[in-house]
Parts: sequence; structure tokens; C-alpha cells
Amino acid sequence: MLTVSCNPQIVDRPASQPSPKDTQRMVLRLLIAIGESDCENIGGGFLAQPVNAVSSLAFLVFGIIALFSMSSRATAERSNRLVFGALMIATGIGSVLFHGPQGQASKYLHDVTFVVTLLAIATMNLAGILGWSQRRTWTNLGGVSAVVATLLLVWPSSTNAIAGLTFLSLVGVDVALRRSGTIHRRWWFTAVVAMVVAGLFFASGRTGGPLCDSSSLFQGHALWHVLSATALWAYFQSTTPVRIDTET
Repeated sequence: MLTVSCNPQIVDRPASQPSPKDTQRMVLRLLIAIGESDCENIGGGFLAQPVNAVSSLAFLVFGIIALFSMSSRATAERSNRLVFGALMIATGIGSVLFHGPQGQASKYLHDVTFVVTLLAIATMNLAGILGWSQRRTWTNLGGVSAVVATLLLVWPSSTNAIAGLTFLSLVGVDVALRRSGTIHRRWWFTAVVAMVVAGLFFASGRTGGPLCDSSSLFQGHALWHVLSATALWAYFQSTTPVRIDTET
């Protein structure tokens, strides 16, 4: 039901030009609708979905671990770990903002940071296979990331398609890596298992899924956060040899 305000400024405004408050309400409704698909009840506090918000910190934790691991690596690999660590931290922050305060830009930050993190891993590993210089690696990553960030900004509904294509590119690079044999197999196996289990919890923990209990502290989406963050870190670790072996 639509309500009409007695404020002359609002009454005189054409229907095609909603007020800033109307726009904010529409964005908030959209965020709530998206958030509700993650099962957990949305409250009115700073952390709208507390379990999902707190579990998002897993990305930040592994990002910090990556930064601390820089000191034991050669120069080029330190740069790789700096970029990966920074992106994991950004992913964690974006996810906390989306499941917590749920500001207007939170969904965009939530989506773009995760997708660019996948892109970064694929690009760094491809650079190792093809022997790219650091300058070429970061130029290519920056260019592709800019395109993806723009697409997500002007076409928000493309998130799933872009994330899927990015994941497929990561898988394609992984096939080439494993053919060369330059991976840590235990780390790789850990990454695959963690991601498969994460995907199962992601699907079954959605609203209407068999594991969905919106008022429970057990949230499938929260486990998706923890396990997918673990998988990204383990996979990054598993592909260290190809990046180190091709340093110039």
C-alpha cells in the first residue's frame, strides 16, 4: 500500500523521481531480501545477522596470516602474498558489512571483493605458468578487475554469472598447474575438500533449505564463510611452487 505525505515538496514531486529517503528504503528492502536468502533472521542491531557477520571474519584472519607469511618468502612471492592478503581482508570486511550494518554499498563490496580475490589467484598462478613479469601480472589483474568491478556496479544481478565464470577460469588454470606437477598436493586436497563441503553447506543452509533454522546459532551460510576462506588460503598455499619456480 502506498502512502501519501502531506509535505508539499513530496506531493509536487513527479512519481518518476523518488526522494532520497524513498531510494534508501528501496535499497534497504533489497538488502533485506538478499540477506534473508541466507536463512538467518535479520535483526535491528548493528549486526543484522550476527552469526553470518562474525563468521565473515574468517576471511580477515586468513588475510592477516598471508601478510605475516610474507617475511619468509622471496621478493616476488611477497608481492603475491601482499595482494592476496589484502584482498582476503577486504573480502572479510565486505562480508561483515553486508551481514552486519547492511549499508547501501555493502552488497557491492561483498560481491566485488570476493570475485576479485578469485581473479587474483587465477592471474598469479597463470603468471607463474606463462612466466609473466610482476609488472605484467599486476597490469593484467588490474585491467580485468576494473572491468569486473564496473560490470558489478552497473549490472548487480550479474554477480552469480561473473563469479561462476571467474571460478571456471580458476579451475582451468588449476588443470594446467596440476599437469605440470608444481603444486603442494596436501594443501590442494585440503582446499578441494573444504570448498566442496562449503558448497554443500551454502546450498543446504539457504532459506528453505534442509539445514535452515533462522533463529539458530548453527548457520550453513556461516560455515560457508569459514570453509570457503579456509579453501582459498589452502589453495593459495598449494600453488606456491609454480609462483616461486618462475620468479625472475
